[in-house]
Amino acid sequence: MRQNIRYALILICLTVLLMMGIASTAQNDAVPTLVPPTPVPYQPTSEADSILSESRIARLQSDGVVRVGVLYNEIPFGEYTIQGEVRGFDADLARLLAETWGIEVEFIQVTRENRFELLSDGTVDMLMAAVVHTRALDAQFDFSQIYRLGAQSIMVKAEPDTESGEVQISTVFNLGGQRVGYVIGTEGEIALSNWIAETQVQIQPQPYLTYDEMLSALFGNEVVAIAGRDTRLLRTAAPVLEAVELLNTPLQEEPFAIAIPRQDTHFRNLLNRTLQYLASDAEVGQQSSLEVLHSEYFPNDDFPFNALPVYANVGDEAPALAAFPTDVPIPSVYAAPNILANGVLRVVGNASTEGLLPSQAFVPTANQNLVREIASRWGVEVQFVAGDPLQAVRDGTADIAVGIEPTWDVPGVDFSQPYAQHGRRLLYPSDRDYAQLSSLMATSRVVATLDTEDDAEELVEAWGNRVGIFNFRFFTTSWDTAAENLLENNNALVLIGDSLSLLPIVQQNPDTLSIGPTWYDRQYLTFALPQNDVDFRRLVNYTLQEMLEDGSLNGITQPILVDGDTPPQIGIYPGSSEFLGINLAR
Repeated sequence: MRQNIRYALILICLTVLLMMGIASTAQNDAVPTLVPPTPVPYQPTSEADSILSESRIARLQSDGVVRVGVLYNEIPFGEYTIQGEVRGFDADLARLLAETWGIEVEFIQVTRENRFELLSDGTVDMLMAAVVHTRALDAQFDFSQIYRLGAQSIMVKAEPDTESGEVQISTVFNLGGQRVGYVIGTEGEIALSNWIAETQVQIQPQPYLTYDEMLSALFGNEVVAIAGRDTRLLRTAAPVLEAVELLNTPLQEEPFAIAIPRQDTHFRNLLNRTLQYLASDAEVGQQSSLEVLHSEYFPNDDFPFNALPVYANVGDEAPALAAFPTDVPIPSVYAAPNILANGVLRVVGNASTEGLLPSQAFVPTANQNLVREIASRWGVEVQFVAGDPLQAVRDGTADIAVGIEPTWDVPGVDFSQPYAQHGRRLLYPSDRDYAQLSSLMATSRVVATLDTEDDAEELVEAWGNRVGIFNFRFFTTSWDTAAENLLENNNALVLIGDSLSLLPIVQQNPDTLSIGPTWYDRQYLTFALPQNDVDFRRLVNYTLQEMLEDGSLNGITQPILVDGDTPPQIGIYPGSSEFLGINLAR
């Protein structure tokens, strides 16, 4: 008996020692976890800049490795599989970036609680951990362009039992007085709270600990709807997808971007140029590398073209890591404090209508109206100045340049989010069904091009190859005779041209000519801004986002948009409308 007790005590001691050894090992050599930690939204604590001594590019060039912080439990962005592999949209995109730069990638597990601290202390070079670009985070970090547009959404039953008293919810505005579930500590809780405050729709929020518990509450009639990230809701409801649906209007847009140290402008340029290269590396009409990856993980969602505009001269070759500088240029003067103190916004660019015909003045007029509206929200006056737009911004004789096509061949400036897009479309007689190039399959295939657009024929043939149409014939016309050649002389079936060139033609022939819906290429109108003036870039982008949300941007840019088009879906960063002491909302 005593011997059995002795053996039992020895066994217990060995077990305790073994557990202590495992705990010690875990502390010294942490292993990936498959258990999701409790989500805690991160709140920045300071607006102060910590000036970098050099760009993170310097370490990438010297070590040949980029350290990427990823989540191991946020499907489909990142997960640690039972095979010991890191996979997901973020992880695969990180691999693609590193491969493009010709270096290795090292994945470092982060959690929702520590990911920003690990970026701040240099443990990781960049965060690709399902990071939503919010205005609060802008206070301490910088971000790449948006590579994914998601949403905090509302899920409801697809067919509620109305006979038993269940409520039919068709829009978010039907939620008044109803119980809506959310998971404690998630972005969904914040989005729901913010939406209630903004819309003043009075609902009854019901907290739950997990998405599974919340879904059960929906089918147990405890709530009529549940709130959360669209991908999490759909993944949780995967076994019953036919019984649920997401409402079209989201609670909050979620623009996902790569987080990097604040004011590391060259690293930001490297990321943006590489993302743009990967979004445009396919033949005309085919899917790019980034589109293919996006469609693999989000097969039912459109690729966010407008949130990731491709600048001119992005190049046909991958961006070379060695070609990017490693210094951190800091502005000698910050624009926003000067503008607000002096009460004047100095504007250069395409905003003068002097000597222009009405058919030529509609873009400068829209640009004028846009900068005046922005200045009005800032409480300052507009002063238009002359000169080369990009040089004026570089040398400080202007604060901002309007109507600028973003391009990679002009160093020393940054660009805002786009406020309008344009590009090649088809112009065709309204009484004929020629809205797309594929409509010409059984016709003579005569396409008119403008004498100002040298590459239009090449573009048409590339798109024709995609849909199996060959042997196009081309007819060149001037802008002045374009309508006549289509309507009276029948020299061509359609005309392909930039939408900004086609709009005045349609305005002169509103009952007989139409512009087709397909974009055959895309360009953007943006503001050029001083290089690495982070807070001024924030001020401009936040203002554009507020104008997009309240509809004023649509009203101002409508004259330069084709009927039925809207301003680009640029990605709205969630957060306060107050910035630098200004209420940017109307």
